[in-house]
Amino acid sequence: MFKQKLSRVHLPHNKNTAAMAPVAIEPVKEVLIPMSMHSGNPSVPVVKVGDHVYVGTLIAEAGEGTSVPCHSSVSGTVTKIDAYPFGRGDAITIESDGKMEADPSLHAHDAADLDEFLNVVKDSGIVGLGGAAYPLWGKLSAAKKAKIDTFLVNGAECEPYLTGDTRTMLDDAHYIKSGIELLKKYIGSTRFVIGIEANKPEAIANLKEVFKDDSQVEIKVLESLYPQGAKQVLLYNATGKVQAPGTRLAELGVLIINVTSLAKMAKYFETGMPLVDRVVTVDGTACANPQNLICPVGTPVSYILEKAGTKEDLAKVIIGGPMMGKALADLNEPIVKASGGVIAFNEKESRIYEPTPCIHCGKCVDACPLRLNPTAFAKAMDLDGDEVRLEILKAEQVSLCMQCGCCSYVCPAHRPLVQTNVAAMSFVRKNRAPRA
Repeated sequence: MFKQKLSRVHLPHNKNTAAMAPVAIEPVKEVLIPMSMHSGNPSVPVVKVGDHVYVGTLIAEAGEGTSVPCHSSVSGTVTKIDAYPFGRGDAITIESDGKMEADPSLHAHDAADLDEFLNVVKDSGIVGLGGAAYPLWGKLSAAKKAKIDTFLVNGAECEPYLTGDTRTMLDDAHYIKSGIELLKKYIGSTRFVIGIEANKPEAIANLKEVFKDDSQVEIKVLESLYPQGAKQVLLYNATGKVQAPGTRLAELGVLIINVTSLAKMAKYFETGMPLVDRVVTVDGTACANPQNLICPVGTPVSYILEKAGTKEDLAKVIIGGPMMGKALADLNEPIVKASGGVIAFNEKESRIYEPTPCIHCGKCVDACPLRLNPTAFAKAMDLDGDEVRLEILKAEQVSLCMQCGCCSYVCPAHRPLVQTNVAAMSFVRKNRAPRA
């Protein structure tokens, strides 16, 4: 199905903050913590207005099915539980007292077996920190149905600018090691491949030193290409395996875990501190002082930019990375568990080009990691008749699109290919179930 490497798009890396150790941001006056900042069902609030909370206090339990709990990221008082103004579901507002006192009930954890291990991971509130935000306990639950002999630890961090995972590999390698020991103990895996792009030589050297005596751990140096960290791309380039459409990764005996998610899991077992903050890379052509900041979940982007400083020609702010992140309409929107970056761009970098007709050059197909055909998706969406449109989109396998942005990046006609792909995927989801 694939020839050589899956990824062919060369991007400017812009890893300007890779050598900058993260520093804790001064606590903001209040945080806004949404109940739906993960894949699956929203969390359910268990606190009420007026309650005093600490850093790490449970403020919302996991909802039914796939979900995780939420915890307070500051110490202070719950002031509001209301609809989340920037998305679906509710959100909890907490006024900080500035003390950042940890919940006195926090403690180290242990587990007797796999089921108890999964419950502890669930209680941590940890999700995939590479961007997907899928509950970690849900991913690891695959070990109950299939034998997972190989874990791919994703340290590729292929998005331009972002360096939070890089800092994890440099500053918290001991937690990565502890996390792998936990997976050995409870899941019984025997092979661990840590995939890192070649543009992170310090991280590569550090992890090779940490795991030099562990024959079960391989440090896999990957070519610096985008999107090297995508699930299908990492799987193929690190192991040579291909996940067939309609199958689960666990059927290959493999699971992929983000390197920072793994470190956070180990830290929770050791300290009891759940996922309440994360390293946010603040950078971009309109950022005055690029840096890595440790930000409590729920911190407004406006406050983060205030601390880092912006230039006069600020025109656009993206939360996440420039390829798969989201441009903000309101800078009061908070960072959430999966927010790895706040990238500020100037007017030149924010310029929107007027799309022109497709010239059928095929660059989008060549750039797509999965060799999908964005032009076919666009043509299908222009057709009349839902039945015909649905059949074409299914035949062209639009549901495999990762929304990585490679097609839009290389398109000489500046077509909004990613937006069209997203609309096409949404159309298939809405129409597939009733017809089935």
